[in-house]
Amino acid sequence: MLALLIIVTVLGAAIGTGFCVAGIFFPGFIVKDGEGTPTARVFAYYGAARSVALLLVILLAAFRADANALVWLGLLSGIIQLIDAAVGTQTGKQYAVWGPLGVGAVQLLVVLIAAWLL
Repeated sequence: MLALLIIVTVLGAAIGTGFCVAGIFFPGFIVKDGEGTPTARVFAYYGAARSVALLLVILLAAFRADANALVWLGLLSGIIQLIDAAVGTQTGKQYAVWGPLGVGAVQLLVVLIAAWLL
């Protein structure tokens, strides 16, 4: 179960980080009509700062195989993904809603199972 928790938590955080980093280079990918606007790029930097920091802490917990830390970090990551899905409703792009919603739901399900079993 610990291996599944590690995989899902790292992948979920990596996906969120990937979208934030993509938003730095391609703001129109994240924000509707945001290509080339400094404001869209600044928001992507804010998102990347949060996402990269979370990913690094999750990777540290994964390398240490710290189940308690991974449960809490997985919970945090899942909640962030669900909030990202809510924000995605403002973009008018279906993948900005369903992608984070799916990742967040899987993340929270695995965290719930792991917390129950570990």
